[in-house]
Amino acid sequence: MPTSDQATSSGNLRDDVLLKRFLIALTVISAAGLSLCIWVQQQRSFLPAPDSEQGRALLLQYQELSHGFWLFFLLLACGYLINQIYSNARKETPTSNHSIGQLIENTLGFIRNNSIATLLFTIYGIAMISGTTYLYKDMFVWYPELLKGHLLNNFSLRNSFIEETMRRTDYRFFPLAHQDLHLLSWFSIHIKTWMLFSTAELIAIVLLGVKFIGELDQHTRAKSSTILLMTAIFLIHPSTGTAFFHVIYCERLLCLVFMLYVVSYLHYRKTNRNSAFFSTLLWALIGIYIKDIAILLFVVPPTSLWVWDAINSRLSTATNITFQSKQNHKLERWLCSFSALFITSYIILALIPGIYSAEEAYNQDSNHIIILDLRFYIFSLIAAARVLMVARKSINISLLDGINLSAFSYALALAITYEFDTNSYLALPIQLITTMNIGWAWTTLIGNRNLKTFRNQNHMAIACIAAGTVIGVEHIATQETFLNNAIEQKKEQSRIQLTYENLDQITRKIRESGDNVNIITNQDSRFSARRHLNRIPYHSLIEYVPDAKNFVVVDGANKGTLYIPKVGDLVANLDKSTDLLDPILNNVETQEIYRHDVSKHTGLILRITDIES
Repeated sequence: MPTSDQATSSGNLRDDVLLKRFLIALTVISAAGLSLCIWVQQQRSFLPAPDSEQGRALLLQYQELSHGFWLFFLLLACGYLINQIYSNARKETPTSNHSIGQLIENTLGFIRNNSIATLLFTIYGIAMISGTTYLYKDMFVWYPELLKGHLLNNFSLRNSFIEETMRRTDYRFFPLAHQDLHLLSWFSIHIKTWMLFSTAELIAIVLLGVKFIGELDQHTRAKSSTILLMTAIFLIHPSTGTAFFHVIYCERLLCLVFMLYVVSYLHYRKTNRNSAFFSTLLWALIGIYIKDIAILLFVVPPTSLWVWDAINSRLSTATNITFQSKQNHKLERWLCSFSALFITSYIILALIPGIYSAEEAYNQDSNHIIILDLRFYIFSLIAAARVLMVARKSINISLLDGINLSAFSYALALAITYEFDTNSYLALPIQLITTMNIGWAWTTLIGNRNLKTFRNQNHMAIACIAAGTVIGVEHIATQETFLNNAIEQKKEQSRIQLTYENLDQITRKIRESGDNVNIITNQDSRFSARRHLNRIPYHSLIEYVPDAKNFVVVDGANKGTLYIPKVGDLVANLDKSTDLLDPILNNVETQEIYRHDVSKHTGLILRITDIES
């Protein structure tokens, strides 16, 4: 046996032994975790009640310890993989030069060759940044903490991001979700800076998608038109608009990591380079922890390719037809083992705390509905066409087919665990895979010999027509469109921001006149003394408590006491329907000080002018 073959065989043997040890360790840890789950369920009398002070302290200690160990080993593994990527890349391409000058030259070249796509990215980025505010959805919870410490504690842990992901007790499991924002907050707390980062993420996702399709079958002729088509198709969709016009959704990071994963995976399958092997493992390791069902995107493709080769191998044995796979499936074995890693992590980090706390699952009241759009049908047709072409042996099965299978699995998992609405931000990974399939279909069409006489300008024109047709049909056929979605998001952010600013100005004017200011809000509002209202110069902040049907002073003078509304008090609705004010306004007369618009979902500030006896 040649020396190189002996080295390869020895390396594969070491990998197999290491993988077996890895799986044995995960099995032992999982078994211990499941045993602890059973013990917690059966022996609750030995533990403090989860809603008691001791129980909450015990749960917090467990979560801090378990997540601390998990994070330590995750960082250790990522550090090892990064080192392997770097060292192997230097061996494989010792003379490579990626200077800043070359990067600038490539960027300028891209802009020159793809002016329309660049314009789309620019307009989209401006639209994302314009009008974005802190006073919107989950930012209510996250952002107040970033302002603590007088902005002097930049590189400190943000409890709001940790509690949202690593302190859950409702069986939810996505510990790395939002951690990109957590790290970003160390360098800037400005929301528009975060939006610039999101814009860069969006551009990277699209360009990685184009790179993947270009390298899949090496269709280089239609590169510019492919970029234009995929850019327009991916950007102008409700799921993309919802996810990228604000920063609170982890699907953005998931899509970016997924694209880095599939590009590395494809590169490894084509070159068999160790640097690509380790980079694929790195992105998969990070990706499986971003969202609870993300494991499907990273495990289904290698599993399907491995199974396909195994089936072909057995069929070739039965029919005496030689079948030789170019892959040794070392990477597939490791990627598939991540399913065991995910299960073990879930048991230790999410299942045990969930069982102890005895809370309902986060998706207890989910609708479990399925809503499909035009693009999903297009995607299904392209995926089916590829399956048919593989069956007829006109094309070979590729990584794209495994990705398609993972998309259908992801859609099914969404429908089972929550709901699958193709217009929702939850379906963003599926829209990304749909865009990749449309890009593949386009390059295949343009590569057809009957169309090769068209010049590149014709390709661009046809790409514009194709994208415009799909987007136009979507905007005609349904009200859940990208445009309506983006406008509603911007309107809501503007309404909340302007109402808050007017409340601050009105309060200051009243104080300057010598009167005390008492503000009454509904407890169901996302605004509270801890969330931004403490910056308003009030004398007392009062909340109406719907369950108790009374008023309580939550901040300021006489904090903690019951309250009776008085003439001169302000009643404010900033972020919810004005129906929340109905029980507050019983038996009182008011003067309208500010109203953002005529709808029920509007900002409204009233001043009590009389109390009915």
